[in-house]
Amino acid sequence: MADEPGWTRRRFLGASAVGAAGLALAGCSLDRNSSPDDAAATRDASWGGDVVEPPLGKPDVTFTTMDGKPFPFRAATAGKLTLLFFGYTHCPDQCPVYLNTLARARDAIGTGPGSKPLVLFVGVDRKRDTPEVLKTYLGRIDPTFVGLTGSEQVINEANDSLHFPPIEIGTPDAKGDYLVGHYAQAVAYTPDGKGRRLYGFDVRQQQFVHDLPRLAEGTYK
Repeated sequence: MADEPGWTRRRFLGASAVGAAGLALAGCSLDRNSSPDDAAATRDASWGGDVVEPPLGKPDVTFTTMDGKPFPFRAATAGKLTLLFFGYTHCPDQCPVYLNTLARARDAIGTGPGSKPLVLFVGVDRKRDTPEVLKTYLGRIDPTFVGLTGSEQVINEANDSLHFPPIEIGTPDAKGDYLVGHYAQAVAYTPDGKGRRLYGFDVRQQQFVHDLPRLAEGTYK
């Protein structure tokens, strides 16, 4: 399947991040070149991902965990280094690449600051991303990763509050398979509750090893 043309839905001030944010329909999701409204996302070679200024706030929503328990996002992540990623379990490439890279980075850090970030994976494909599927999927990568789900309204509200492009469910093919469009960068929230950096699937393991301890201590650039 040919890649869809790139498009920009919202103002993007950090030109260096455009290349990092571009996604393809043939892979995980629809082609996206977008960023939060009025935010400048810029890249520094000494860091992975891109710093976002002004920082992003936290969605004021309550998800549901893989165990069926409520997960009030702001309260449950208070004071914690948190990585929030929207994806889907049938993603053929970018989602698993990102999650596996992050899992290996955590192992490499071992102990100390940044070694235990709260990693949250929101399954946006509600039909297939059931709590049971999320638990199995993430358990194969890192059992400490937390899968979240919720109503379409809750997921869209969280996505929209971050000014991400809308989630799009593709048309099923003859076998019933379909792709899902979503913004495939994770938001890194430092312990002060601010979304300071964006990390795409192209971020390498060593960059996470370098960045996570500093983020845990409140440094983000």
